[in-house]
Amino acid sequence: MPPLVLAHLSDLHVSTYGDTFHDRVRIVKRSAEPLDVGQVLPAGKAGAGQPRYEQVWQWQGWRGLRDRARGGAAVLLDPDGYSHPVPPGPLMRRSDPQQRAAERARHLHVRRATVLAEAPPAAQELASLLAASPANTNLRLLRAAPTLAGADVLLITGDLTDDGDGYELVLAAFRSWAERGRLLAIPGNHDLYLFPFGGSGRPRATHQSKRAAWREFARRLGLEIGDSGAWVRCFPEAQTILVGLDSCVGGQPRFYRHNGAIGKAQLSALRQIAQGADWRAARHRIVAFHHHVVPLPQGIGRRAPSEIGMRLDDAQQVAEVLNEIGATLVLHGHRHISEARQPAGCRFRLLAAPSLTLGCKSGDRPSYWRVELDDRADAQRVYVPVEAVPQDNDPEA
Repeated sequence: MPPLVLAHLSDLHVSTYGDTFHDRVRIVKRSAEPLDVGQVLPAGKAGAGQPRYEQVWQWQGWRGLRDRARGGAAVLLDPDGYSHPVPPGPLMRRSDPQQRAAERARHLHVRRATVLAEAPPAAQELASLLAASPANTNLRLLRAAPTLAGADVLLITGDLTDDGDGYELVLAAFRSWAERGRLLAIPGNHDLYLFPFGGSGRPRATHQSKRAAWREFARRLGLEIGDSGAWVRCFPEAQTILVGLDSCVGGQPRFYRHNGAIGKAQLSALRQIAQGADWRAARHRIVAFHHHVVPLPQGIGRRAPSEIGMRLDDAQQVAEVLNEIGATLVLHGHRHISEARQPAGCRFRLLAAPSLTLGCKSGDRPSYWRVELDDRADAQRVYVPVEAVPQDNDPEA
């Protein structure tokens, strides 16, 4: 029987338009609140009522408005009703502000997670979109997806989204695995915590809205999450059991901190799972969570990244329990660092996955771990092919 191939990937950071907190220069700027549609005069209507805005054009839910209170200045409105700044002429090479607004709308629309999920672009179109926006994580995810074709099971160890929005694109990119119940995931701090600085998400996320979005995504994957936050999946044909833990289950410790913890309830659940027949019969006992259990270096000649506000608070207790129950492999993401190791004092191996879209902090390009589970667990790093593309000159892409 051929080995079960598990692809361990992490930190996709998809978002509404593919912009990320990691690339603040290209955050898509939008108004904090939707524009009052009662102040918009539809195109072709008489202006006797004197509303502030006059609609000039409409396309795919996007609208170009003229602001009468600002001397007819152009306003760009997205399908959700939030306004976007219209880029100045020198950036867009168009003198007419309404043409610049329309061009901006086309640029953003085709990169939107919902649009890409409904109709993923063909290879040539995707290459063209990436050439214009090479840092876009929505597009980078679609570029990476075909490299996973040989995997039997996909496991994503957190930060699927950049700020709680974009799960539909993850489902679309990995549809064949999701339909077979072979797409597994755990949440990360970006999926569930809030940030002290603004992003492009609208409406602004809350802890409740982020948790609800994650639970709906998990439901669509068929994950049976217990009261503690843990789930279990068995693959008896490969003598494998896989336990997913939520390292954000205890909630955000501080608004400006993104530490995690497995917590007593999940550690108790893990011990209980280890007493079961499936765990005892398994050769490969895999535990996955988002935060790193031991500090990680960035690479040769590079300093280890700071642990402040990012660490697993109960790492020592977690490691002790993993040793106690005989876990063989521990998978995590979080720091965008790719590394395989067996730390001193640990009887399990660690596989840290980099970001599948943003790459490794060592400077290495995006990759994931391909783990063949047979008589032994053989892990190989697989790189995402990245073609040379021109840099994006649009500061808001």
